[in-house]
Amino acid sequence: MPAASRRRPTTRKGRPVLTREAIAAKALEMAGADGFRSVTMRALATELGVTVRALYNYVEDRQDVVDLALGLMLDSWSPPPLHPATWEESVAGYARSLRDLYRRWPRALLVSLDEDAPPASVHPKRLLGLDRFLQLLHGVGLGLPAALEVHRHLSLLVLSFALVVDPRAADATTDRGALVPDSWLEAHADLDIPALRQAAALPIPTADAQFDQLVSVVVAQIRGHLDASA
Repeated sequence: MPAASRRRPTTRKGRPVLTREAIAAKALEMAGADGFRSVTMRALATELGVTVRALYNYVEDRQDVVDLALGLMLDSWSPPPLHPATWEESVAGYARSLRDLYRRWPRALLVSLDEDAPPASVHPKRLLGLDRFLQLLHGVGLGLPAALEVHRHLSLLVLSFALVVDPRAADATTDRGALVPDSWLEAHADLDIPALRQAAALPIPTADAQFDQLVSVVVAQIRGHLDASA
C-alpha cells in the first residue's frame, strides 16, 4: 500500500515550527495591536522565540513580512454577494464584512501611515472589492462620482468605528463608548454644560446598534442621490 502522506508538524519539542504562514500571523497580530511600526525583525523574532537569522531563512526582508501580513489579512475578508435588487441589504452586508475584518486587527489598518507599500504588493481583493461595490451602486442608478462619494464615506465611517468604538466597547474597564467618560464630568462639576450632562445620562447603545445607525446614514445618502437623479 502507498505510504500515507506526512504532514509537517506544527510544533517541535513544544515550540512552534517556523513557517512563512506563522511569521505572517505573528506579524499581523503585532501590527493589529500596536501598528506596523512595531513589527521589526528583532521584535518579530523575539515574539516567535527564534533568532533574526532564522527569520531570514523564510522571508527576504521586512517588506516581505509586511506583504505577507497584509496578504493574510485580506485573504480572511469574505465580502457577501452584492445584488442591485436588494441593494440596502447588500450595502449593510458589505459594511459588516469590512467591520468584521477591521476589528480583528484594528491598528493594522493604519498601514498606509506606517508603510510605503509598492503597488505590486496591493492585494487583489482591495481592487475587486471596490470594483464590485461601485458596480452595485452604479447598478441601482448612481453615477460613478456619486458612487465614489458613498464609498469614501462608508470606508471612513467603518474605519473610524473599528479604530475607536469597537475597541472601547470590548474593554470592560472603559465607559463602553459613552459620549464622554463620567470621570470627565465629575472632574468639571462646576462647568455649565447642561445639554452634555443630559446627553451623557442617556442609555448607551450597543456597538452593534451604533453600527446599524452608521449603515442607515449611508443608505440614506444613497437614497438622496437616487432622489436627486430622479
